[in-house]
Amino acid sequence: MESKVIDSLGKYMDIVSGIALNETGENIDSPNVLWFRGQSHVNHSLLPTMYRSGLEVKRVKNCDYSLMHYAEDARTQHYNAKNFHFFAKEPSSRIEWLEVMQHHGVKTRALDWSESAIHSLMFALEPFFDNLKYKDDTRVNTVPCVWVLEPGKLNKKIFDCIKDDNNLRSKIFEEFKDTANVKEIEKVAKEYGNFERYCETRGTRHLDYIVNLSSINDEILRDGTRIGKLLEKGNVINPYYYMLARIYSDGMIMKETRLPPLAVVHPYHSERIKAQKGVFTIFPFYEREDDERFKYLGVNLDAMEYNPDARECLHKIIVSNPQKVAGELMANGINVSWLYPELPIVANEIESHRIF
Repeated sequence: MESKVIDSLGKYMDIVSGIALNETGENIDSPNVLWFRGQSHVNHSLLPTMYRSGLEVKRVKNCDYSLMHYAEDARTQHYNAKNFHFFAKEPSSRIEWLEVMQHHGVKTRALDWSESAIHSLMFALEPFFDNLKYKDDTRVNTVPCVWVLEPGKLNKKIFDCIKDDNNLRSKIFEEFKDTANVKEIEKVAKEYGNFERYCETRGTRHLDYIVNLSSINDEILRDGTRIGKLLEKGNVINPYYYMLARIYSDGMIMKETRLPPLAVVHPYHSERIKAQKGVFTIFPFYEREDDERFKYLGVNLDAMEYNPDARECLHKIIVSNPQKVAGELMANGINVSWLYPELPIVANEIESHRIF
């Protein structure tokens, strides 16, 4: 995993462009799709709030249900009950509800990213734009950074891992043992490992492997009674999509393999998420027994930067002079209303055009 240090807005944009163009500038006509996450301190892990709470995956008997599943169920049910009336269109699946909950402070296993390098830099430097929420000692002690993720590359690693893991595929398709030819389904799934033929495109290369998990869920639910036959034939539904839904949406407990989080796009359910160009990585339910030494050091091995596959898709940009870079953003007309397009924020922008 590569880390670079910047002290100006110009250097930041140069580094981002270098990552998108593979440092060589050879694919200037079709730069890689990148996602960004700004954090106020360089030592903060890439870990969703549910996993920061200290709650672990403890199975209920021998089934694929745990105390963490229960915690997610309880939060989702209560949030749904008390906020249903705010939506012109109700989120259609659990995974959509997680997106909304994450953006409004509920603990989830979703980690939010942005498709915008500038918005994420704003998040990293937010203490220097807000003198009421953040104090001077916070600004003195902070070392902001922006994480850069290659989402297509990350998800391709997940597809590769599923293709090579016979035990995982067998476990997922076991539910069809009485209604379909499980071996035939597995054969179809393995054949989809030929990514050049099935999963990589020419005109839409920037979309390859990046999935809308909510849309996949909706399709599976609509065709639930036919799903076994669809998978067996392999000519209507991509079996990898079904496997992603079972693992990341339904929440199969991952023990045999260390799959990284899945990069997903979602329908926008608020102007805030739309303004922030929000996208997400969804974490599986990891069952593991961590070495007590890591816990003592405050290290959670479920964080993305400790996952071997995810590390290869990550870059870190550290901001060494945050006040200067924040001032350059403001000089270019970029302020907190980019992040929070709401009436009080715009009013504050009028009254306080300064960096702290």
